[in-house]
Amino acid sequence: MAEVLFFSYTGTSKKVAESVAGRLNLETREISPKFQLPYPAWLLLSFIPNLGVPVKKVEVACERVILCFPKWTFNCPPVTAIIRAGLLKGRRVFLIITYGGWRGEQYLNGYVKMLERNGAKVEGTRLVRRSEVQAVLSDDGFFRELERFLG
Repeated sequence: MAEVLFFSYTGTSKKVAESVAGRLNLETREISPKFQLPYPAWLLLSFIPNLGVPVKKVEVACERVILCFPKWTFNCPPVTAIIRAGLLKGRRVFLIITYGGWRGEQYLNGYVKMLERNGAKVEGTRLVRRSEVQAVLSDDGFFRELERFLG
């Protein structure tokens, strides 16, 4: 079994996560911070590498997880929190990061390393530019790649 785990602030990553889950008939689980902050505060926190923030309890029930979240400056604190807490330890992960178009590869590679340091096995990755979300969600090749990950 597999599931889609996501965090989204503006809704772009949520759209991707829900589209993937719908097309592949998977459950979604949302990563939610315990407190709400205005965007400028989140942006400030994203400048602190490896910073996690308290998140509401999220259960990861499946061996395979498609993890979807946005690229923030250097860090996405809610996602970092669940990774560092070991919630993905022993899981097989396909990582999808939505972003605006700069330094996406570096950010993605940093999260791959973080996931692996915390016991997850990253088996696939995809960067999705915000301007290309519709094209990616219409790309059968993208979904074939996800289906291969699911086995």
